[in-house]
Amino acid sequence: MTRSSFSVLFAIRESKARKNGNAPIETTITVNGERTSFSTGKLVQIDKWDKAKQQVKGKDDEARSLNLFLQAVKNKLYEKETELMERGFVVTAELLRDAYFDKVEALKEKTLLSVLREHNEERKLMVGKTVAPATYYAFEHTECLLKKFIKEKYERNDIYLRELNVGFIQSFHAYLLQIMGQNSTTKHLKFLKKIVNLAVANCYITYNPLNIYKVEREPVEIDFLNEEELRKIINFDTPIPRFERAKDMFLFGCFTGLSYIDIKTLLPEHIERDNEGRIWIKKRRVKTGVLSRIPLLPMAKMILDKYKGGGRMLPIQDPADINKYLKDIAILCNINKRITFHTSRHTFASTVTLANNISLEVVSKMLGHTNTRMTTHYAKLVDKCIGEQMDKLMDSYQEEV
Repeated sequence: MTRSSFSVLFAIRESKARKNGNAPIETTITVNGERTSFSTGKLVQIDKWDKAKQQVKGKDDEARSLNLFLQAVKNKLYEKETELMERGFVVTAELLRDAYFDKVEALKEKTLLSVLREHNEERKLMVGKTVAPATYYAFEHTECLLKKFIKEKYERNDIYLRELNVGFIQSFHAYLLQIMGQNSTTKHLKFLKKIVNLAVANCYITYNPLNIYKVEREPVEIDFLNEEELRKIINFDTPIPRFERAKDMFLFGCFTGLSYIDIKTLLPEHIERDNEGRIWIKKRRVKTGVLSRIPLLPMAKMILDKYKGGGRMLPIQDPADINKYLKDIAILCNINKRITFHTSRHTFASTVTLANNISLEVVSKMLGHTNTRMTTHYAKLVDKCIGEQMDKLMDSYQEEV
């Protein structure tokens, strides 16, 4: 709606002056000829008040502070007037006064991005403690995607929580699918569901529409090297230093199960020796903070010794570079698989450990998983292991025939 007149005036109430000469500053709102007043809660010396300019005289700290406060009061009143008009209210002086003191229930309504920002600001303080940097980055990424989507779809900067419905979720899902794969979209939708659940828990809204919106992850075949392929990498000899270093870092991952970032952040304090003489890597995963406990295999120890004395325990290359070198190494070794650095972690879980009859529970602890269900998803038993176990089963039945 369009207002015909609106003004904010400041004055002192001399009739309520204190014995020390201080008088309260009052605000008067006039909307379409209707007037109402309220106290700002501030006091000023009567002789320091400029009636014409409606502000405190002088340039000392107290005067500047009071005048800034009065300007903030005026700004908030204008903001509340705009909010009321956007929501379709007929603005009156009393309604505007109530809105200023946050007594208008409809204006207390939260927006989606405000709740998300509150969540992210809280989590930002936890980065490096209970929240991994990569996890916080994912939170910010979702916020960025939602901002762009709302701007493009609704030509607005935000939406109210009450506006959330299945249609909004479907449109956001379709928007995400234009720029990423199905499994990536599930991560953002899962985080959005968490945010809306927080809003429900705080009584901002009563229902989460994502509870009925099901998104299924597409099954992903996890690549790992079998024993023959792993030996090809071990025996790969090259005069090119960058290839040799990439090979060594990859093999270290294959024989420890550590991810790229955990190898990059490996420090001498993470290496321990027990009473039996075993050397262990005991390190909390950067991604989850869960402790990985890994006995050091000879191949991994040999690689550590090889690079001993450098600036870092292991001089691993940047992710893009090492993945490019590994692709070339796979071609040179006649390995017909798409190899990335993360393939080393899968190889440790499958070929190096599970295929050699290391229990799922033990592998789970070494990988730093919180439960074996995660390990089952991560690791794939190779045919050799399955075949050997079935051979034993067949032998036991053969004896009874």
